Amino acid sequence: MTMEQVLTILSGLARELITDADDLARVDVLAVGVQAGGDSGVTALIQLARLTGEAAADANAVPDAVDRVQDDTPLWRIVALVVVCFAVVRADYPSRQDAQAARTAVSARADMVYGEAGIYGPETIAWLVSMTGVATLTLSRTAAERAPAVRVETGVSLPSTLLAYDLYGDAGRAEALVDRNRVATSLVMPVSFEAVAP
Repeated sequence: MTMEQVLTILSGLARELITDADDLARVDVLAVGVQAGGDSGVTALIQLARLTGEAAADANAVPDAVDRVQDDTPLWRIVALVVVCFAVVRADYPSRQDAQAARTAVSARADMVYGEAGIYGPETIAWLVSMTGVATLTLSRTAAERAPAVRVETGVSLPSTLLAYDLYGDAGRAEALVDRNRVATSLVMPVSFEAVAP
């Protein structure tokens, strides 16, 4: 895949994830820089990847959006790693396990990229290793600060609002219980479900 094709994919992804008008204007400026080609074009492409991860309206949605792209070229995987690393440090992780899973996913993505990035020179590899190191360290710190997810057994199906009030003293956290457990209706929670420890 050429740099122009990667630019087309990345620009589309940026417009899908970014809602701020000023950031969208920067997307257009960087796209022009990429089209200039050469080293400055590669630099602009990486800056566009960083902007996409940093400015995404929903940082939690970025890894899934990146994974929907059907491309296996080394250049796209490098760009995708940059987007994801800058997004995951902004994402919200309700539990320790959520942050740990994000860290594992970033490390696995990086391991795939490192072997291929050599064609872009040792400076590129060093920068990618440093960037990924900062992201995984941030996720480790986040994991250490979060409460663990635990399994809750009730013996009878109850509404999520009642369970949220019983667990946290806040019925407003019912939606988080429903989302976490992918329950179809909030009125009947399963008798065994996962919740963030109070």
